[in-house]
Amino acid sequence: MKIKNHFMAIAAGFTCLSLLGAVPAAAQDHDEATQNIYRLYNRNTGEHLYTAAAEEKNALIKAGWSYEGIGWVGLTTGDGVYRLYNPNAKGGDHYYTVNTKEADGLCKLGWILENDGQPVFMSGGDIDLYVAYNPNANSGAHNYTTDRNEQESLLHAGWLYDQVAWKVAGMGSALTDPAVFYEIAGSTFGNNVYGFAGGPGVTMVINSDGTFSETNERIADQGGSELSRFTGQLSMPEKIDEYTWKVSVVSTSMTQPAGTTISEDGSTKQVVDPFAGFYGSSEFYIASPEKPFEDYPEYFQMHANIMPDAFKNNFGGSYILYSADGTTCLGVMNPDWN
Repeated sequence: MKIKNHFMAIAAGFTCLSLLGAVPAAAQDHDEATQNIYRLYNRNTGEHLYTAAAEEKNALIKAGWSYEGIGWVGLTTGDGVYRLYNPNAKGGDHYYTVNTKEADGLCKLGWILENDGQPVFMSGGDIDLYVAYNPNANSGAHNYTTDRNEQESLLHAGWLYDQVAWKVAGMGSALTDPAVFYEIAGSTFGNNVYGFAGGPGVTMVINSDGTFSETNERIADQGGSELSRFTGQLSMPEKIDEYTWKVSVVSTSMTQPAGTTISEDGSTKQVVDPFAGFYGSSEFYIASPEKPFEDYPEYFQMHANIMPDAFKNNFGGSYILYSADGTTCLGVMNPDWN
């Protein structure tokens, strides 16, 4: 890929090792060793980052990046791929190239050559790795993928430069882990302890196929109860780290229309629009019982310290569903709770 005029010139002063004349490692047969190239996403800047280093992947996850799985499978030797960073772009931006002249040209414009001037991974193989450019983005302006459908969707959305960046050895794969649905299937989650959004009247059941049902109930201002029940479908769980999965609410449907009056448990209840739980969230998290306490959101930790006995009884040894801010946290219902 040639240097294009959309690269931003910035003030000089950054050191960049010259790559002109660099000799790439020898090309290899495709039966040689391969490595996974991890793909991460920063929802605050819109940037994807690609790395072969598990340590870097884990550090970025801890810093709040989302792990999206394997971007592609690369060879461990071949032509080097270099990673450059533009500190002048809002939010920062990375670019990848096998072209040493292009890398040197970008350095002269103020980009920083990362990894001490060494390749971050290698090119080589039989599979096309596509690159597309977003002219409207400061950060995350380039996307790399082996998925032709993803590439086409970006082009239809206005991205430019449908090119092959380099060749790779294997296709990428999104990291989904439906097994966690089987682990929690049929369990009733609740115990949304007072102080959390919605109070304790929220329950949720997730089935092995990702369908779910949720109930919200609260005491109405005028007396009696307000109730909402709905069902829906979740996306396949995306494994964020060793203990955590992220799911998105794909669709929901009320089981009774708002405004309906029903008699239940000897009382009259008014059906209302959902007001708590995960109905209004686009995504939430599932945590295994082994998730370290300090890795939960600050709000969760704060209330755990205020009410340690309640948290021990309601969340100890349980899978936990929680919102990103920790204001809704559901543990498996204890029959003796209340």
